[in-house]
Amino acid sequence: MIPETYILFCENPFELNKVDEDYADEFESAKKNGFNTLLFNFDELTSETNFKNATKKIKPNENECKVIYRGWMLTPRQYSNLHKDLLSKNYKLINTETEYQNCHYLPDSLEFIENKTPKTVFEKLENSESIEKLIIKTKIFGTKALILKDYVKSEKHDWETACFVPDASNIEKLKKSIENLIQLRGKYLNEGIVAREFIELKDLIIHSKSGMPLTEEYRLFFCNNQLIGIYDYWEEGEYDLSKPETKEFEEIAKNIKSNFFSMDIARERNGNLVIIELGDGQVAGLPDKTDRNEFYKQLKITSANTRYKQFGD
Repeated sequence: MIPETYILFCENPFELNKVDEDYADEFESAKKNGFNTLLFNFDELTSETNFKNATKKIKPNENECKVIYRGWMLTPRQYSNLHKDLLSKNYKLINTETEYQNCHYLPDSLEFIENKTPKTVFEKLENSESIEKLIIKTKIFGTKALILKDYVKSEKHDWETACFVPDASNIEKLKKSIENLIQLRGKYLNEGIVAREFIELKDLIIHSKSGMPLTEEYRLFFCNNQLIGIYDYWEEGEYDLSKPETKEFEEIAKNIKSNFFSMDIARERNGNLVIIELGDGQVAGLPDKTDRNEFYKQLKITSANTRYKQFGD
């Protein structure tokens, strides 16, 4: 018998026992497609002292059930706390702590996508020497342009000052951009800094607010290594009516050690498709134009038809 599957959402911080309003449409779509739902307190989970109270309203289940989280990003430590707490109540998250980090942190993802993604170097941010170590690593790029981010997110809306570096050999500009990125990320900075080769992608439009160039990108979701769907990444710009061929990426997905993940791909100006990054499917946002009902319909099918693999911790 296939275990029952629940979707776990964040509780509205201002209206207890109701879903966070930013996930209200997903909550309704999940229920419409036959999922059971659970709520937990995100603020308590992400606090240093009250994280054990985050799931206090969730009653233990008699039999082990599968759980898929859909909500805000968590650090690996926060995810681990959630995973262990739910497991003590017989609710098993779709990804273990290791599987979560495999796709949440870009350096961990490189094991699976390195041959199909831009050249990348990284450095854990531990002390004042970490920036200098990263700058030394960037010498492999020569005078090529770079993109900067932490292990999870960039500050792409500060494109010119904290994300895009036109010439990797311009150490002064590179160092200043890294420092700006660190300052902007602040306490939300994830682990370390990543520098990636900037590649020319097919243009869509200039973002109406940030001025950042938007390019032809897509977000794919996979559950049990099966493709759920492919969605236009940006809400602005005109995409072609037909989606790109995904067979190559479906083959790559078979070897990714995660039961639920996203894969962002983009089209280069020469027409080739590349992987930009992976993400854990539980915290990867649905692009604005995604049909929520269709997404949960496909998630229901793939999560029910296959047992989760155990990749280990």
